[in-house]
Order: sequence, then C-alpha cells, then structure tokens
Amino acid sequence: MHSMSDATGSPVTDLTRRVAALALDHVVDPPRGADPVVRFASPDELVAAFASSVGLALGADAPPHDADAVVAAARTVLHHSVQTTHPRFLNQNFAGVDPVAVVGDWLAAALNTANSTYEIAPVFHLLESALLTKLADVAGFPTAGPDQGPVELPPGLFCPGGSIALLYALQLARHRLQPDLVTAGAGPAPLSIFVSEAGHYGAGKAAALLGLGTDAVVEVATDHDGAMDPEALRRAMDDAVAADRTPLAVIATAGTTVTCAFDPLDEIADACAEHGTWFHIDGCYGASALFSPDHRHRLAGSHRADSMVWNLHKMMGMTQQCTALLLREPERLAACFSSGADYLFQTDKQFGEWDSGDRTYQCGRRVDAVKLWLTWKARGDAGFAARIDHAVAMADFSRMVISASDGAFVPLVDTGFTNVVFLWVPPDLRPLVPGDLTDDVRDRLHRLAPRIKARMQAEGTALVGYQPVHGINAFRLLFMNPEVRPEDVDAVLDHIARYGAEEWTSLD
Repeated sequence: MHSMSDATGSPVTDLTRRVAALALDHVVDPPRGADPVVRFASPDELVAAFASSVGLALGADAPPHDADAVVAAARTVLHHSVQTTHPRFLNQNFAGVDPVAVVGDWLAAALNTANSTYEIAPVFHLLESALLTKLADVAGFPTAGPDQGPVELPPGLFCPGGSIALLYALQLARHRLQPDLVTAGAGPAPLSIFVSEAGHYGAGKAAALLGLGTDAVVEVATDHDGAMDPEALRRAMDDAVAADRTPLAVIATAGTTVTCAFDPLDEIADACAEHGTWFHIDGCYGASALFSPDHRHRLAGSHRADSMVWNLHKMMGMTQQCTALLLREPERLAACFSSGADYLFQTDKQFGEWDSGDRTYQCGRRVDAVKLWLTWKARGDAGFAARIDHAVAMADFSRMVISASDGAFVPLVDTGFTNVVFLWVPPDLRPLVPGDLTDDVRDRLHRLAPRIKARMQAEGTALVGYQPVHGINAFRLLFMNPEVRPEDVDAVLDHIARYGAEEWTSLD
C-alpha cells in the first residue's frame, strides 16, 4: 500500500502510525493502581501545556506542523485527559471501555460510511439488524428470535444517545395518538408526559423541543431509594385526565442516575394500559442488568413496553456512543419519519428494502453497531453477564466496607445494584443519624463533599461523583469497570477519609 501525502507533499504515514501507536498502547496497557486518574489542570494551564508543541488555538493563518510537534501534542492530550479506564474512576455512569470496542470503533471510522442505505453500508445494516434483534429478544420484545438472522425491518434503531432516542419515542407516541401528525401538525389538545422525580432531565428538554412545553412534564413521587410510586402515577394520570390533558407517555426509569433505582415496570405498564398511554423505558443505564441471570429480575415487565432505550456505552464498556432504541412496533418509524427522497431511497435499486435511513430523522448515522457486534462475538453472553455480576460484586464489597467502618461512612440509600451512595462522617459526629442532623451540621457536611473531590482531583488519586441526596451532598461510587478490585475500593474510601479529615478541620 502506497504512502499517503498531504497537500504539501509531506508524508503523513509516519505521523499516523506514531499517533495510532500512542492510542493503542493506552488501550492495551491502561493506567491502574497508583497511576493518576487525572492530571487536573486549569484552562490556562492547559493552554500553556500545548504551547510547547503546536499551541492550542488554530489562529487566522494556521500553519502545518511537523510530525514530532503533532505527536508531542497528542502526548499532551493523553497526559491531561481523564483516564476513564482507570479502576479508580468511579465518577460517571460509563467507565472501563472494552479494548475490543475501541478497535471496533477504529475499524468503523476507517471505513467511514453512514448507516443510511444498504448500498453504502451493506455489512453494517446486517450487523445492526442482528444486534437489535438480539437486544429486543433479551428485553422480551416480540421478535422472530435471534437465531433467525438479520431482518429487513429490525425492532428499532441505533441513535446518538439516550436523549435523541427519547425524542424518537415521544414523537412516535404522539403519531400513534394523532395519525395525521406528519401532514396536519400537532393538534391543540394539551398532552402530559409522566416521569419520576428521580428520572432523567432529558424529559423536560424533549418536551420543550417537541413543542409540548415543559409544563407538560409531570414529575411523579418516588420512594426513599428513588423508584417511582405507581399509586402516585395513577393519581397523576387521573388528575391530568380531569384537567382535560391526554396522558401521552410514561417514562419509566430502569436505573436512575444517582441511586440506580428501578421503577416497578409491571405496575407502570398496568397504569399505561388503562389510559392507552405509550410506555417508554429509560434503560440507558440499568437495562444492561438484563444480561445477568442474577439481576435481570430488576426489569421484570420490560417486555410490555412500547419502546426502550439502552446505552451500551455505559455498563457494557462500549465507546461513546452506542445507544439502541427498541420498539414493539418498528413499522411506525417509516410512517412517522419517512420522506421518500427519490435521489437516495429509490424503489428500483438493489436491496433498497434494507435501507434504514428513511425510517430515521437523521438519515446519516454512525455505524455504532460494529464495536458492539465485535465485542459481543469476543465476549459472548457469558462474558456480558460476568461484567454485570462483577460490577455488583464490587458494589457489594464497598457496601460491606462501609457497613464495617464503625460509623466513618454512612449509607443514605441502598438499591443493591451498582451505585453506592454514602456520607463520610467526621469523628466528632459519629455515630451519625442523617435524619437527626441540625441545619448547621447539614450545611457543613454539604459543603465538605466538594472540597474532598477538589483534593482528589488535585492529587489525581481517584474520581468519584457527589450530588444532593435527601438534601445533602453525598458521594456516589459507580461500579461497572471489570478491572476494579477490592484494593481499588479500599484505596478510594481511604482517600475520601483522609481528605475529609483534613478538610473538616478547616471548614468554616
């Protein structure tokens, strides 16, 4: 294969190989143990870091730089980026990318096509169909079964993230309610969307973008751990009907962002059936529990949904992004989104019936199916189940350590899955009963968590999240990286305790 050159005639093959080698080394030998999770820097410090190679700004007349300078800049990118594969990165609901997924993503990028028509992405259309059929089967949606091979109309599509998938689902719900929506536009009757108080903020954004208005979103009460109260849902739906609002959709959450609570899907499905309401499951995080025989019960009732969104880039270690929207009636996609553009979706071309682009709003889509398909082939069902089981086992271990800490740590909620939510307690407040805190103590503890995290970032020892839970900033450990070991859990909790002790004494 001949060497590629840029417009000036300078060879770029050496540069390409050197940067690719940096990335590959990072994938096959990621940071761990005492390696920094982040070398945290201010914006000014980052600008200064790039100044020694190519500079960060491009400028009005950006010149080409030699290979050594560009490689140095790539090293700076690696040096200062957050190491999300590090087993002490427990900060986000994604972590521990699977190396097979990374190289699968590279392969898709190298082939650089779009999943819009079969003629430009024949392999990828079949891969996506096979994956959607398998995922739908795992979730209990009606399919011909994964052993039957790819089908022309798969039970859903891959989307660029859960928020876009929700937009699809709500528009499909509205189209089912109003079949002339596409041609006549939205009718004047007010609609309501129901989501739990702990549900994702994307519901409000979707309502605003679809012209429903944020007032259409009804937040339903939850239990102590963050799961939707089905009786509160019924009351809210009845109230909407009494106010002459049509219950358009209920968004049940399978794995809330903070506590990883699972809404009672069967009971919610019953309420939806009573009102003829679209039943959507936000399984962005927790749907991956379906892979594990020990944990799939958390999504009992998923088979009754009209739609479900599932982010495989979260618990399953796919690269950003890899989102599947599963549909009970995928034939609704064409009715809702098809435009029949005759320059692209010709009826007389070969295998045009496989084209997926006219069933989507986007038309061109990334081929996100490749990385998931390769990884699933490499890991198998058993490997996917093991990833989930390991995550829960590490969460259980951390809960055990917290329970045995003699009051140094106090759990605030416990859903028994992958999220561990707790407080670090200063010695002078032990034993602490969260419900008995004075306003002054609550305020000081609330302000302590950000200071602990800032120390963690400054030293690069770990990254964990914090957020208000029952009115006080609590730490949240998110377990999904298969490389996390008990010693990592111990180290992270030790860091929190050390920083906490040092910051508490200086806290006003």
